[in-house]
Amino acid sequence: MKNTSPKTAELGKLLYKLVIQFLIFSKGQHKLLEPHLLQVSKQLKAGGNLGELTQELQAISKTLLHISKQEQSKKSGSDQMSQNAYLLQQIDQLLTDTSVPLKFQQHKVALRRKFKAELDDEAFNQIIDLAVALLCDIRDYTVSEQKDIDVFLTDLTDQLSEIEQHAEQVGQSTRLSMDHREELNSEINLRLDDIKGHANQAQELSALKAVTTEHLERLMAQLLAYKQSEDERQQHAERQIAMMTLKLQALEMETEALRSKLRVEHDRALCDALTGLPNRLAYEDRIEMEANRCRRYRNPLALIIWDIDYFKRINDNYGHKAGDKTLVLVGQLLKNNCRETDFVARYGGEEFLMLLPNTDAEEALVMAESIRDTIENCGFNHNGESVNLTICCGISEFADNDQHDDVFMRADMALYQAKESGRNRCLIYGSGFAQAPI
Repeated sequence: MKNTSPKTAELGKLLYKLVIQFLIFSKGQHKLLEPHLLQVSKQLKAGGNLGELTQELQAISKTLLHISKQEQSKKSGSDQMSQNAYLLQQIDQLLTDTSVPLKFQQHKVALRRKFKAELDDEAFNQIIDLAVALLCDIRDYTVSEQKDIDVFLTDLTDQLSEIEQHAEQVGQSTRLSMDHREELNSEINLRLDDIKGHANQAQELSALKAVTTEHLERLMAQLLAYKQSEDERQQHAERQIAMMTLKLQALEMETEALRSKLRVEHDRALCDALTGLPNRLAYEDRIEMEANRCRRYRNPLALIIWDIDYFKRINDNYGHKAGDKTLVLVGQLLKNNCRETDFVARYGGEEFLMLLPNTDAEEALVMAESIRDTIENCGFNHNGESVNLTICCGISEFADNDQHDDVFMRADMALYQAKESGRNRCLIYGSGFAQAPI
């Protein structure tokens, strides 16, 4: 056996001591270390030296390196998730602060709803792409609308300037007419004074007659000249007024065209493109109005949430065209089987909403059962193949001090119970069933 120097022996004792301290410190720290620590502990108790522990110590070193990489990967993933959440929060705030035109409101609501879902890297990238595309579309639309408004305002300014010029010309013509009328009155008075003077001084009738005739002829000539001048001014004024009228009519037509365009854009923004029913945005406007009316007059108001049963199965088995056809058909049946005062909207996906003014929950249930039966027996088919189409709904009634979100949540819970209890049924919230978990 080789002799060791004092320094080497001292170093060996120190390393031996460090190994024991490491065992004590690391016990229970990580499950991957436990088997190696247990083995080293057994060897130490059996009197093993550092040379005999080398293999296990190398295994511990590799395990520590592996644990370190795992922790670093977790930290990196956590940092990435934190960065993603921060970015989504900033985009959501940007969409909240941005003035979004009505035609993009539905896209904005749908996009913000996706922010709250669990997202993998691919879904996160898709969300970012959609947000950027939406913001670009809003920018382009706003720029286009601003250009149209600028053109309209420029044209409006030009036309108003022309109308102002015509009005000024008519005013000038009117002022000239008044001036000429005053001049004519003065001339007539002057001629009459001359006739009176000559009449007083005349000694012969023939002389008086000649003077009078001369003055009357001059006066008649002035009256004719005045009449002709006034006729010309009148015609000019009439032409100016006619031009002003045409300009004003053209201006009214352009204004009405712009107003109609704004109405069309507004209606389009509140309409579901597939079913033609009002969309979620329109529902949010309507529910505020109906809820306020309900509170003011204390009339009942019921909310029904409809959901097509096994809609995904229809899409999977028959294709998305059949799914679209299903949505259109259900929308039409809901609309055609309610009253004119009722409001039906497509909320999203296969969900529809119905507001029933002056209707309590029990009355709403009667109507809902009739509609449910109609849809079940509508004979829906795709390419000649019969498709089993059913629907279920949850019903809730507005109560005192209710916010519409409260009523919606209760109706949604009733819908959940209707699905859980077999579908193809209508249930009122609180009608003897356990609350569904939120």
